[in-house]
Amino acid sequence: MRVTESDVQTAILECLSDGKVWTNAELKKEVRKMLPLSSADKVRANKRTNEEKWENQVNNALSPSRSNSLHAKGCVTSAGHGEHKITEEGLKQWKQYKELLDFVAGLMVTSS
Repeated sequence: MRVTESDVQTAILECLSDGKVWTNAELKKEVRKMLPLSSADKVRANKRTNEEKWENQVNNALSPSRSNSLHAKGCVTSAGHGEHKITEEGLKQWKQYKELLDFVAGLMVTSS
C-alpha cells in the first residue's frame, strides 16, 4: 500500500515544526526515515524519472503552484529556492494533529 499525500504532508510538517529552514533534500532524507515506504512508493515517478513516487509527493506537497500543497494551505512558506519554513498556521495545524494523536493514544491505553 502506498503512502498518501496526507501522510507525506504530515511528515513534512513534523520536520518543519522545529521552526528551522529545511531544504527539499533534507526533507526527503527525513521523510524517507519516517514513513513506511512500500515497493510501490519506490517505483520511478512518471514525469520525473530520476525520482521515486514518494519523492514526487514531497515535491507536490511543497509546490506553491499546486492547489492542495502545504504552501496553498498557508502552512509553509518559501525561505529561498528549495528552502521551506513552517508558518504560524502550519504550526497550529501540526499541534492540533499532535493533540489528536495523543488523545487517541490515551484512549488506546485506557481500553487495554
